[in-house]
Amino acid sequence: METTLANRGMLVDPGGHFVGKFEVERKFAVDDLIVTRDRLLALDAVAFTLGNRETDVFLDTADRRLARNGQQQVVRLMEPSQRVLWISKGPGADACVAMDLEGFDKALDILISLGFEETGRLVKDRDIYFVGDFHVTLDRVPSLGSFVELAVMTDDETSLSSWAARIDAFAGKLELSQSALQTRSYRAMLSDSD
Repeated sequence: METTLANRGMLVDPGGHFVGKFEVERKFAVDDLIVTRDRLLALDAVAFTLGNRETDVFLDTADRRLARNGQQQVVRLMEPSQRVLWISKGPGADACVAMDLEGFDKALDILISLGFEETGRLVKDRDIYFVGDFHVTLDRVPSLGSFVELAVMTDDETSLSSWAARIDAFAGKLELSQSALQTRSYRAMLSDSD
C-alpha cells in the first residue's frame, strides 16, 4: 500500500525538519495558544499537522538503566492518522532520533519482548507548524496546561549553542517570555503534580 502524506497525518512534506540526531528545543508555558498561533500565521507559518492527539508510552529496562543514563525510549501513537513513531532521546538534553513504525500495539509487543517495560503514559493534543528552519508545536496537556515548543533538528553537534541562540531570538518574535520557559519534560512535570 502506498504511503501518502495525508494518510500519515501530514498536511505538507516535512522536508528536513525532522532530520538529525540532535534536537534543540525550548518549551514555554502560555495562557492562550490562539494568540501564539495568530503570531505564527503572521510570520507565514505552514501547518504540518493539526488536531493530533498523541499518546506517548515511555519504556525502560527493569533496572531503569536508561533513566539513570539520561535516556528515554518512547513509542508515540498519533491520532487520527495512526502514525507510530519510536523516539530515542539522550543521553544528554539534545540527543534525539526517531523513526516510523508500523502498528502501535505490535511495536509495543516487540519492545516488551526485548525486555523493555512500560514506565508511564502521556497524552497531549498537538498542532505543529513550520516557520523557516523551526518546527513549532502548540500543545495542550491535560492537568498541566498549554505550551509552545520551538525546536530544530541537526546532525551538527558544534551548532547546538548557535541554534539555541536562534531559538531564543525566535521566541522573542513570538513574544514568549523567558520567565515562562520550562526546562522539564511534560512527564517530569506530571510526576511532580501527582
